[in-house]
Amino acid sequence: MSKVFLLSDQPVLLRGFEHVLGSRDFEIVGSCQPSAFAESVRTTGQPDVLLLDITAGLTFADLGDLHNLVPDVPVVLWADALPLELMFKTLEFGVRGIVQRNVQPEQLVESLRKVASGELQIGFGATSSDAAQPRRRVSLTPREREIVSYLRQGMRNKQIAGEMGITEGTVKIYLFRLFHKLGVRNRFELARCGTDDQLQLTPGPPVTPEKPDKQAPSGTAFV
Repeated sequence: MSKVFLLSDQPVLLRGFEHVLGSRDFEIVGSCQPSAFAESVRTTGQPDVLLLDITAGLTFADLGDLHNLVPDVPVVLWADALPLELMFKTLEFGVRGIVQRNVQPEQLVESLRKVASGELQIGFGATSSDAAQPRRRVSLTPREREIVSYLRQGMRNKQIAGEMGITEGTVKIYLFRLFHKLGVRNRFELARCGTDDQLQLTPGPPVTPEKPDKQAPSGTAFV
């Protein structure tokens, strides 16, 4: 049973989350407004996953504060669709899932379960115009090429992180970008792209190990 902590400025929404998740084998370890989380988590202990409603708006500074309090806890955002650049940025602050507000309860439950088990649950809906576009050759950075190479060897994220000298979370961020860049849905399709030589790999200078920058301007709002 996964432990989930609920954060929202809307009491009615919190009660709704509690009803949906509590009846589906989640243990609700706490629920409160985001501003009260620091005090609440001291008494409840760390959850397996944090569900954060951002209806009232949130800045990257706010998200950074939450991430600093529980750096090892994955965050799922309850939000409207976000621009891609903002999705990418949230990954640097512990976000591992984004669930749109119009989903069915079962979809929310499934996303939380997968995130709690270590998966990334941030998808992209293909538009009709995207589907009509022919597949194109894509240029990859040396770092992205290295990721694809390790995937083709059957390595898991932890193994790739060890080989590249980066964190497992950073590997997931790279994979997320590659999924969107190449229009694939999972690591197996990504590895197959490399096998089928559909990628145009561009040479470049050696890249030193890098980590996500956890700093962001305090006033940078993403909703």
